[in-house]
Amino acid sequence: MSLAEELSRGNLDVLDGAFSTRFFSYEPEGGEPTADERILAIVSDLKMAMPDLSISIDGVNHDGEVFTATVTFTGTHQHPLWGAPATGEPLTWTTPVSIKPIGDTFAVRFDDVSLPDIIGVFRQLGMVNPPDELDQPPRYPITLPDFLLKVVYTGQAGDKPCSHLDQINVVEPSTRACAQCVAEGTIWPALRMCLTCGFVGCCDTSKNKHANQHYEDTGHPLMRSIRMDEAWVWCYEDSAFFEGTALDRYR
Repeated sequence: MSLAEELSRGNLDVLDGAFSTRFFSYEPEGGEPTADERILAIVSDLKMAMPDLSISIDGVNHDGEVFTATVTFTGTHQHPLWGAPATGEPLTWTTPVSIKPIGDTFAVRFDDVSLPDIIGVFRQLGMVNPPDELDQPPRYPITLPDFLLKVVYTGQAGDKPCSHLDQINVVEPSTRACAQCVAEGTIWPALRMCLTCGFVGCCDTSKNKHANQHYEDTGHPLMRSIRMDEAWVWCYEDSAFFEGTALDRYR
C-alpha cells in the first residue's frame, strides 16, 4: 500500500523515516533539531489530540525536481493539545504543498499559507480567542511550539537574517505586568519584554500595544515573550523570529 493510502487510512506511523533531516531549503545547523524531528514531534502531538487524524494527498503534479499537491488534514479534537482542552469538534484543513525528494526521503514546504488561515485553524481548536476578544487574556494556557510559531510568522524554517542580536542586554524580566496598562486600568492578553532595556509592555493584539509603542519610541527592536514559559524573540526591524533557546547564549 502506498504512503498516500496509508496516510488516508490514518496510519501516520509510515511518516517515521519518510522525512529528510533537512528542510525544503534549509540545512539545520549542528545541535539544532533536524527537519524530521521537528515535523514528527508536531505530527505526534496532533495525533495524540486527534486519534482519528488522517492526511489525504490530491492533485499531485511534477515540475522538475519538485512535486506540488494539495494536502488535507482531517480529525476530531478529542484530547488536549498544547494547553487547549478537547473541543470534540471535527477539523478539516486543506493547504497546497511542495514536496522535494531527497534520496529515499522527502522535504515538504507548505505553500501560500497565510497567517489568517492558520489563526482560523487555531481558533477551531480553541487556541485563539474570537476576533472581538483578541485583546483579552486567552481562555486557556496555550503554549505553541516555538518552531511552529516561527514557520507561521515568517513562512520559513530557518532563522531570518537579523543584525540586532548584539543589542541583547537583558534576558529575564523583573516584572510580570504592563505598568502602563495597570496605570490605565486595562488588561492584556500577553506580555513582551525589551531585550535592550528590560521594558515590559503588552503585546500587539492588546488594546494599547505598549510593547510596539516602546519600539516606535526608542528604536529598541528586540522583544521576547514572557507569557507563561514562552521565551521566543521577535525583531520588529527585520521581522525575524527566534526560538527561546536562542537566549541561552546570553544567560
